[in-house]
Amino acid sequence: MYDVITIGEILAEILAERVNQEFSDPGTLLGPFPSGAPAIAIDQAALMGAKTAIVAKIGTDDFGALNKTRLQRDGVDISPIIETADNVTGTAFVTYYSNGSRKFIFHFTHAACGELAPPDIDGELVKNTRCLHIMGCSVTGSPSLGEAIMKAVRLAKKHGVTVSFDPNIRLELLKGKIMDYYKELMDTADILLTGKSELAYLYLDIESAVTRLLEQKDRIIVIKDGAKNTYVYTRREAFKIAAFPAIEVDTTGAGDSFDGAFLALFLGGADIRTAALYGNAAGAKAVTRKGPMEGNAGRAVLEEFVRANPQIVAKDIAMLYRGGTPLYH
Repeated sequence: MYDVITIGEILAEILAERVNQEFSDPGTLLGPFPSGAPAIAIDQAALMGAKTAIVAKIGTDDFGALNKTRLQRDGVDISPIIETADNVTGTAFVTYYSNGSRKFIFHFTHAACGELAPPDIDGELVKNTRCLHIMGCSVTGSPSLGEAIMKAVRLAKKHGVTVSFDPNIRLELLKGKIMDYYKELMDTADILLTGKSELAYLYLDIESAVTRLLEQKDRIIVIKDGAKNTYVYTRREAFKIAAFPAIEVDTTGAGDSFDGAFLALFLGGADIRTAALYGNAAGAKAVTRKGPMEGNAGRAVLEEFVRANPQIVAKDIAMLYRGGTPLYH
């Protein structure tokens, strides 16, 4: 029995060396780095001690080997990864701007990762996990990948497997049936791990969205707000946790690292406040290294980091679920 599995893209990531460096002109690039949002999250979960696996498709090339080596080293079961000689491992090129924004160029839809299809989903694997974690960017990757993921989600729901969903919106990839998939995933998710801007994009008004989602079903809603706060809402409690201090070098993957640490601890029996605290710590560590997976940290490292920052604690905030008793602190 796995604690958490994920299904989605495995990519090699290449970074522009300089801030404001455009890909329309020649320039120095850094990498390749192992990447892909689900890969980053499951790697972090494995480093926390969770039993994990990833279902994905890669090419029989160096980029695929790069990712397999890293994931296996960190404890992820890579046996469900499918290798193909028919296409190459996907790539993501990333450049940063001085205003904090990023631009991505993906080779995703027509790469090996985009070839994953419903027949590649092992129903027994889905049934034999406690949690299925899905990234929204994976659903948008290609029509067949989206269909494969939704098959797994429906199987998970049928067999009582917890579904965790991070919308992880990539505007460059939104097309086709995606918004229908997003609606189904938002309705299904038992654990919603979303960025603040993503929730606003999907629902416009965040407070009414949280209220409606909690009225719909008993679930956990985590709203990540970058270098500010993380907000957590359930039917029984609501709290926020400030971001840990960190010198930002590369912010890509921080939210994915949060997901992995949070899920590993929560599924391992930690209370929701502890899981969110360590999620924040993992996100802060993630931004301090170049490369989206390079800042992932093990449990001992995060424990030391949390001890070194005793000022970062969970603080109660107003509950938004109308069935609960409001708390104001």
